[in-house]
Amino acid sequence: MWQFISEHAPALTVIVTGVTLIVWTVYGQIMSANQSRQLQTRVFITQGNGSGPDSTCLLSNMGKEFVFLRGVFVDLYSADGNQYTEPVEKEWQEQPTSYATEDIGQGPIEASQQLALGPFRWLVAEAARKAGLNGNDSDNTLWEQIESFGITVIITAGPYEQIIGAERRFSVDASNGEVRPDPKGTRLRAARRDVRSLKRQLRAMTEAGGTSSPS
Repeated sequence: MWQFISEHAPALTVIVTGVTLIVWTVYGQIMSANQSRQLQTRVFITQGNGSGPDSTCLLSNMGKEFVFLRGVFVDLYSADGNQYTEPVEKEWQEQPTSYATEDIGQGPIEASQQLALGPFRWLVAEAARKAGLNGNDSDNTLWEQIESFGITVIITAGPYEQIIGAERRFSVDASNGEVRPDPKGTRLRAARRDVRSLKRQLRAMTEAGGTSSPS
């Protein structure tokens, strides 16, 4: 055996070197993939504090890094087939007591932090007001006009300040006074086409009188 090894030492050295190179290449790819997964943006839109219109819309950042909340948009889908997309912004006080993200509706969200965007009743009512929909929220006539609605959150994430959207749809059961989240969960929007659309929404949010027309 030793004679065989001695006679074929150069060839065996090449083989061992090649196998070692393959092992380290595969190991490096696995480590790189794990690192990429850990750095992926993971945000979720959920429902808390009940199942009715007064339940709370929650935004959770389950990624490893903080994200920056840029804006919140509500898509209203009416029973007559129209769709309205409106930005929802919290009112600034003349002398605010706090500049926390939860108070002003914009700002950083740390890793493993959960943020209350507000009650669904307020989010829908504010979007409906901007869209010019008739109906009184206090007696639920507004909710009877809405078949479902979507919440879209636009954030900036990562070292390159990538714009990402997170959206989730909710159905409305006005007769039973319930808001039901889509079982498919939160959908992230990070494709180039989505990013262009999200940037247009952010620009529109800064324009005066940016009420959307039904589509």
